[in-house]
Amino acid sequence: MNKTLSKIILIIGCLAINCAFVQAQPGGQGDGIWVRNAYYGEAHTFDKCLGHQPGNGQYHHHAHPICLRAQLDDNLIAVNTSRTGTVYREKSAPWKHSPILGWAFDGYPIYGPYGYSDPTNTNSAVKRLKSSFQLRSFTQRTTLPTWALAHHAGLSQQLSANQYGPDVSDAFPVGRYIEDYDFVSGAGDLDQYNGRFAITPEYPGGTYAYYATINDDGSPAFPYIIGMQYYGNVTGNATTTAPANAQSYFSNGAYAQTITGIPQLNSWFTKNSQQNAQIVSGFAPSAGAQTTWPTNVPSGGRANGSVNTPTKADTQTINYTDSTVYITANNLASYTMGPWFIDGANGGVFPNFPSAQNNRGQIPRAPSVATTKQATGLGAVGLWVNGVAVFNVLDGASYSNAQRNDIGGGGVRLSSLHVSSASFEGGPVAQGALVSAFSLFGAKLATSSIGASSADWPTTLGGATVSIRDAAGTTHAATINYASPAQVNYRVPEAAATGFATVTITANGIATSGAINIASASPSLFFNFNGEYTAAGYLTRVRNEQINNEPIIQTSNGGVIPLPIDLGPETDQVYLILFGSGLGKADTATAVSANLGGVNVVPTYAGAQGTWGGLAQFNVPVPRAMVGKGKVDIILTVNGKASNTVTVTFK
Repeated sequence: MNKTLSKIILIIGCLAINCAFVQAQPGGQGDGIWVRNAYYGEAHTFDKCLGHQPGNGQYHHHAHPICLRAQLDDNLIAVNTSRTGTVYREKSAPWKHSPILGWAFDGYPIYGPYGYSDPTNTNSAVKRLKSSFQLRSFTQRTTLPTWALAHHAGLSQQLSANQYGPDVSDAFPVGRYIEDYDFVSGAGDLDQYNGRFAITPEYPGGTYAYYATINDDGSPAFPYIIGMQYYGNVTGNATTTAPANAQSYFSNGAYAQTITGIPQLNSWFTKNSQQNAQIVSGFAPSAGAQTTWPTNVPSGGRANGSVNTPTKADTQTINYTDSTVYITANNLASYTMGPWFIDGANGGVFPNFPSAQNNRGQIPRAPSVATTKQATGLGAVGLWVNGVAVFNVLDGASYSNAQRNDIGGGGVRLSSLHVSSASFEGGPVAQGALVSAFSLFGAKLATSSIGASSADWPTTLGGATVSIRDAAGTTHAATINYASPAQVNYRVPEAAATGFATVTITANGIATSGAINIASASPSLFFNFNGEYTAAGYLTRVRNEQINNEPIIQTSNGGVIPLPIDLGPETDQVYLILFGSGLGKADTATAVSANLGGVNVVPTYAGAQGTWGGLAQFNVPVPRAMVGKGKVDIILTVNGKASNTVTVTFK
């Protein structure tokens, strides 16, 4: 095995991860003083589009809807498209002004992250607009930030002891609660509502607008979309049916009339309104996007919410009066949604699936500034232009000083999330496969950081042990090849029964739970962490009976760059040697195939790599049709189950 693959086996890697305000009462939803940040508590359940849904099936975004931004051409570049969606990165400057992504129920638009550097000058450079919130520097939660006092009637900035939040720790890090942030006027471009008054392409005379904020690395920046209060008077909602006197603007995929200069009508995304919504199920990601769901739910699996017949995506109808625009939508997007994963149960699959909500929302056409600001409240605070719900920064939970933990909202507890060590995707893992477990919410998975010293992996490493109780009720000890407090890489025992299994990682006497779904085969391919999912492996060339191995990547300034493959003369025989996991007990002589740049080929070898248990090797012959193809996708299929997508580049 080459050096790159050795590093991948022991990689320390990380997961790319990659509601609204409520005054809670003690004993109900916590004390309502330290209110949990939804992005902290729920991000591990988001799909690649940063969306998810509660038990009622209302798909929504707490942070910027990156897939909608991509559909609207908002300064994004597609890096890789796979069975679980597309990965994007922000374009480099110069940028163009972001489009309108949605509308708040006070009638003000929500733009993407980019606006004019001078809000009064359309000729000024476009910049990435910055939030003015910053993490506080403290070790004890004994005081509230000034901006939050408006949300905590009757409280003083200096709290009494029974109002304190938890001391800052790994389990309660800074950023867990919205009160962990200070609003510093002038530190960014936006106000405490996450907006500003500015000229925009749609409003040459200027308007107040909210902005979906991101950090320089593209990750969401607090408060993400809208702060804890609306800037304007709220007259819109997500429940009102258009009155009989409303005029039709759009319905059944066609426009009834042409109206220009009215952003509340022209901004709605209707391009794909006759397309059926699709999701990828965490139970069966290799099946790809499906128009009905959930699919292939294993025995014992839970799935709340369903779509039994194909359902139209995006905005379905637009009606209006002089004062209001009325929108109907199924609350389902035309970008591929899912899959969703969670820790602890249900085979690691988030049990909530989106359902058709038949939203009937209204947006005021003449917004006005509110003298008294209204809290945004739990649930929808607006609509994206595709009819999907906009949520804000909260998940409905807050800290209880008496119980010393958060009350309400989703399950936030010491736990672990388990993914393929090769693809870093959730979903089924095969018998004998390599799996990586990641700490959630401050759990300590090991007492030290160490890699196995030989190919004979131990069952105890770094003070950690991994036990798997399979669907048959049998408990197995897993071998471990890397352990650290934040991550443990282990191998699923080949003898483990297929079906849902509970994984328990024990370190220093503390057990941390997780869940996996064991399958007979679930292939995954290793890739290099260069943002383009370049395959991990090398090239073997046979020329004049001489065999030479050649690299397919090079390193530069700490990064990985794909090397374009030269197939050479037609007399050369060229093979891609790829590495993965998840063959399980498949008949590798007949059940493995590869798709290379759209061309189906049969690997000359697919089986154990031979040194490290659970590591599979695939020798893929390269057809001459790849000459001049540039970057192409590679997918392996084992017993009808597709792998993740990796790429190589050809001259």
